[in-house]
This record gives sequence, structure tokens and C-alpha cells, in this order.
Amino acid sequence: MKFIANTKDLEKYIGKKIKKNFSIIKGISTDSRSLKKGYIFIAIKGKNFNGNDYVDEALKKGAVIAIVDDKRFINSKNTKIIYVKNSILVLGKITKNIIKEYNGKVIAITGSNGKTSTTNIISKTIKGSSSTIKNYNNEIGMPLSVINASPKSNPLVLEIGASKFNDINYLSKILSPNIGIITNIGNSHLETLKNTNGVLKVKSEIINNIKSNGYLIVPSENKQHVDYWKNIRSDIKVFTFGMCKAADFFPSKINFSEKRISFYINSKHLKANIYINTFLVGEHNIKNILASCIAHYCLGLNLEKFAMIINSKSLKNIRLIKTKWIRGSTLIDDSYNANPDSAKKSIDLLSCYKKRKFFILGDMLELGRYRKKLHKNIGEYANAKGIDFLIGYGKLTKHAIESFGKNGIFFKKEEELKTYLKENVTSKDVILIKGSRGMKMERFINV
Repeated sequence: MKFIANTKDLEKYIGKKIKKNFSIIKGISTDSRSLKKGYIFIAIKGKNFNGNDYVDEALKKGAVIAIVDDKRFINSKNTKIIYVKNSILVLGKITKNIIKEYNGKVIAITGSNGKTSTTNIISKTIKGSSSTIKNYNNEIGMPLSVINASPKSNPLVLEIGASKFNDINYLSKILSPNIGIITNIGNSHLETLKNTNGVLKVKSEIINNIKSNGYLIVPSENKQHVDYWKNIRSDIKVFTFGMCKAADFFPSKINFSEKRISFYINSKHLKANIYINTFLVGEHNIKNILASCIAHYCLGLNLEKFAMIINSKSLKNIRLIKTKWIRGSTLIDDSYNANPDSAKKSIDLLSCYKKRKFFILGDMLELGRYRKKLHKNIGEYANAKGIDFLIGYGKLTKHAIESFGKNGIFFKKEEELKTYLKENVTSKDVILIKGSRGMKMERFINV
């Protein structure tokens, strides 16, 4: 069962009369290629495509309703076609109306890094929750994650992303969350946000949309940021997490290995410390676990049960995917996306391995005027952390290769890099692949 099960549900949430009646609606999609029979098709106009061009295809595939915003359909007599002024805004309107009627709790998660991992940790440790589909965190994807969830699920755990000002405000206003989480403030989308101060402002847009008497969970590292967050609202409770004792929730007795992390979660709010011994690896996952633990605490859930699930193998691969690769080498696939902060976290993880370490880096995009400097910093950081080989692909990574020094290798051509990997990687090596989504670094996995 979903929020929109029939035409009457759609009428209620969209606020528009629908001539054609369907007793069963199986789901909603914006992609005519993957659309299934019995689905609603919402035509979205993008920079490089127009979903309105695929309405006929969607209807032939069995779409029961097509919501369109192209004026060519304004006088359409097809009762399956619903014309609106803006399909994206209607998608938001439907979602907002669903949330108004939803009886469960809503958790919204934003930040420069760690959104997806934290979303997954929380949802996988709460039975009966629904969460973000894949990485659907924008004005199209987030509503789809809500609409395709079950009304019986509780809580809804949703990742919300931003590439420009007002993005987080728009998405969090739709969700009106009980709990808002800011995972961190880092160097992301600097092309539009200019600097970390811009990142701080856009991520903080979530705060004004948290329900009264709700909760805000934030990192403790930057005291100025914490003071800024606490001064925005007086009617919500703020909890901090971090690696130092100044945080409300912090770790102690940390043990790292290439396969596990163990530590204790400490807090003045807890009667006893919570022991974590997890297959999730890297310091960044300690912070993700801390933020997730606070979410459980705010919901009044059993934290011993939280630890038990965290420590199980079911959470082994939340984001990074480890597989056997060329000649029995170990591949860590982190190719989905990258910015300078997440690249450093990946380097930290790679540095834990005792094998020969290769870091394959694709360009980190949307960094504006800081792009050369930030790539150079990654090269210096990789060298300082003992990475054996830094492999660069893309125009900007040459700056990282130059600052890395010896054993930094830059490739202009895809095939040349693939050939290098085939000829040089051995069973004694561990390789991590990272790059911005636009670089499509997954192309180097199947060599």
C-alpha cells in the first residue's frame, strides 16, 4: 500500500478534479523508460530533456495518468492527461499534502557529506521505517521517495540535498521534519555557494522548518557554527556529535582496522556508554553512527538494539562497496560522487590498509574559483597519509598529481588508464575509486 492508491487519493493531494477514475494506482514515476503498467507518469522539464515528449510512450506502456506541464496539452481531450503549470511544483504540493496527513515521524538529513550513509544507518536500524530511494534527494527525487513509501512506515528518513540557496528551505518546508540533521559543513557546490559560509547558510535552511519542540542534530567541531545554529530557534532541542568530549555524544576507546571499527558512545544523556563494534569502516562512519544514535535517542528508541544492529553484518556495506578485482586485488567502489571533504575521508579509509594503496581520483566538480587549490590539497593530503599511488583522470586532477609528487600518474585518455590498471594491479593491492558524478568513474570498474 502506498500514499496514492487510487484516483481519489490523487485528487485529494493534487487539489484537482480527475475525469478518469482508476481504483488501483501502483506508483509514480518521472522516467518513461522504467515506468510500469498502473503507474502515474509525471513529465518533468530538465535542462537537457523534456519529459512531456514521452507522454505518448508512457501511456502506451500502461501509465494510468500523465501529469504534464507543456502547453501543447492544455486543451487535450485525453482524460488520462492532467495539465498543470509546473510539474515539479505539483510534485512538491502532492508530497506536502501527504506529509500533513501522515501520522508518523519525519527525519530530514542534509550536509556536505555523510547524508546517504546516515540516512541508511538510521533507516536500517529502525524496523518499519521508509527512506530515500537510492540517492533521490532533490526537488524531484525526495518527493518520489515519500510518495512511493508506505503510509504505515514510521519514521520517514529522508536525505535532502542542495546545489544552490533555497534548495534546503524548499525541501524541508515540504517535509516539516520532527528531527533535522546536519551531518557536516564542507566544500561542496562552491560554484554557486561561493564558500563554506554559503554552505553553512544553505544547510541551515532546514532549521526554520523543523516542527516546534522538535530536534536538531549537528556536528560539534566548529563552535561558531554550533552557536549560530542554537541562536536560530529557541523552541527546538539541539544535540551535538563529534570526536571531542565537548560534544553531547562523542566516542572513546576507538580501535580502527581495515575491516572494523570499535568504540564506545559517551554522553551525559545516557545512563551507560554504548559499545559499538561495526563492520562499517572509516572515521567518517563514527560520526554517522553518532548522529544516528542521537536520532534514536530523540525518538525514545532502545539504544542497545541500535548497537546490536549496527554491529551486525547487515550494515557491512552501506555506501562503499568492496569487491575482489583484477588479479585478486581489493576494490573499494566510492565512485558515486566526490568533493574535497569526502575525498579526504576516502583517503583516511584507504590509509588503514596494510596493502599497497592506489587512489584513483576523477575531477571534483562545482568548486568554482577554488577548484585548482582544492585539487592540489588532495594530492598533498594523499601523500601525507601514505597513499602509494595517486592516479588522476580529468582536467583538474593534474593539479592533485603534481602536488602528490612521485608515483602520481595523470591520464587524459580512458583506455590508457584501463590498460595501466590491467598491467600494474596485483593481488597485494587495494584500490579506491572516487570522483564527481559527472566524471562517471564507474567506467573504470569493469576493465
